[in-house]
Amino acid sequence: MGAHLSISGGLSKTIEEAFRLGLSTIQFFSRNPRSLRSAKRSEPISIPFNIFFLHGPYLLNLASYNEIYDLSKKALLEDLLWGESLGATGIVVHPGSHKGSGVRNGISRIVMALEEIINKSNTRCKIILENTSGAGAQLGASPEEFKAIIDSISDKTRLGICIDTCHLFSAGFDIRNTDGIRETFDRWFSLLDTSYLILFHANDSKGKLGSRLDRHTHIGEGEIGEEGFKSLFNFEIFRTRPIIIETPKNPPGSDEKNIYKLRELGSLL
Repeated sequence: MGAHLSISGGLSKTIEEAFRLGLSTIQFFSRNPRSLRSAKRSEPISIPFNIFFLHGPYLLNLASYNEIYDLSKKALLEDLLWGESLGATGIVVHPGSHKGSGVRNGISRIVMALEEIINKSNTRCKIILENTSGAGAQLGASPEEFKAIIDSISDKTRLGICIDTCHLFSAGFDIRNTDGIRETFDRWFSLLDTSYLILFHANDSKGKLGSRLDRHTHIGEGEIGEEGFKSLFNFEIFRTRPIIIETPKNPPGSDEKNIYKLRELGSLL
């Protein structure tokens, strides 16, 4: 169980906060989340978690067709190598938006970008593609799109998948009860081997089912609700993967509250 934490005060303070919260894993941004400019890196420090994750910047778009495409490839390669130097399990990235050029063209550009980055690096740190809510021209809201990407990659061992519960729900997958979760997982993992699934992002959803709204809220206070998260823990695939919260930080104490709620719903207290 872990949380997305800020590294604005330095990684040492991030680790102190993780210990204060009683976490066993963490996630943090690989650079300013709203920039693709090269980041100044401090000397690598020892991070005392066997499993932890970086998250790529929001602007990164491997499906784009303009200058953002080249900047995105450069940024992801830099961040992947930094993650490797830290000993990170992987870097989580959104697949991107095709910007109106069509799903097939967008997926083709994602595949070309990933192949280039994989060929320029040799890391244990994985590139972990996160599902999206599917708003606008976003790719990655369906298992079919993930399958199309992964099937086209030469070295599939370098890739992983992250499933975000808020994105899943807002994309139209009803995970509010056991039957809906079973149907959802059956669809995803009839197309994708479960070995690709590296972690879950546990976030409740402000948006209704199928709203395509990517708005996270506190565990049990959104449209998925307590019953949905309690039901998720009935599934081994959820219980046996790292779980990272990306819930709002306000009011103060929200990380503690959300971690406690998840542990309570999973009978982990």
